Amino acid sequence: MGRWPSPALLAIFVTIALAMNSITPAAAHTGLKVGFYRHSCPQVEAIVYNSMAQSTKADDTVAPGILRMAFHDCFVRGCDASVLLEGPNTERRARTNTGLHGFDAIDAAKRAVENACPGVVSAADVLQFAARDAVVLAGGYGWHVPAGRRDGTVSIMEEALNLPAPSMTVSQLIDVFGRKGLSPSQMVVLSGAHTIGKAPCVTFDDRVQTTPVDPTLAPSFATFLKGQCPYAAIQSTSVDMDSTAHTFDSQYFKDIIAGRGLLTSDQSLLYDSRTSGGVYANNGAAFYRNFAKAMVKMSQIEVLTGLDGEIRRQFDQVNSH
Repeated sequence: MGRWPSPALLAIFVTIALAMNSITPAAAHTGLKVGFYRHSCPQVEAIVYNSMAQSTKADDTVAPGILRMAFHDCFVRGCDASVLLEGPNTERRARTNTGLHGFDAIDAAKRAVENACPGVVSAADVLQFAARDAVVLAGGYGWHVPAGRRDGTVSIMEEALNLPAPSMTVSQLIDVFGRKGLSPSQMVVLSGAHTIGKAPCVTFDDRVQTTPVDPTLAPSFATFLKGQCPYAAIQSTSVDMDSTAHTFDSQYFKDIIAGRGLLTSDQSLLYDSRTSGGVYANNGAAFYRNFAKAMVKMSQIEVLTGLDGEIRRQFDQVNSH
């Protein structure tokens, strides 16, 4: 393997990558803005990128883990880093967050930021920067992240039980996303995050461990999944989310069209008139830009700004005052 670039060189790379391929969001109405730390911590995004580059190089499951973490954070109490808080009854302990990982990567990024700019950058912003960088490092487009979030001080396990589930119908998904201000088309494109990572067999075993199998599955794919997920190994085995699961691309939508959507919530997008157009519309290069725009919108859900919340010194602990 070649020598990993120095942090300084990586900072140059991320600046160039964002300038070439990033999406500039519309003006925020949430108190957030692009370049929020321009004067108080001008290198924050390069610092987070450098840290994420090291973390994803060491562990290729970090990128999908961080992307999922950002989603789970924003859908419970808004994008306030409440999902990061450690404790016996926090969101992290909810069954819906079983398998959520990448916490060490956020810890490393937040520590690096604190070393450079103590007490300035919130864990919530670090998480959103890291989610963008996860996509870039997996081959997708970047986007300019409006920043200025502050960190929540409350995290309740039961509140995370209402996250979207793999078995949800399209109507249920539209309702859950709609309550967060996201349209059906934005829900479809955000589902494209499933283009990287793996899913446990237990999240889709009801599609293949029945007689007959789910008829929306391509027969060859159903046979493949049965082989990958024998009944005795359902709880301990995972399968790639799409056929290019280490690369952020539009293969997820191509697989759905071919009857190879892994989860019920994935494949059902093709068979509902409210979402099928989005599956075909994102089956190509448009997906990258659509995803970036939808992520900007999602990252502004119910944010804390101004004097609300706090700036955590440690990513997973409320400050002791």
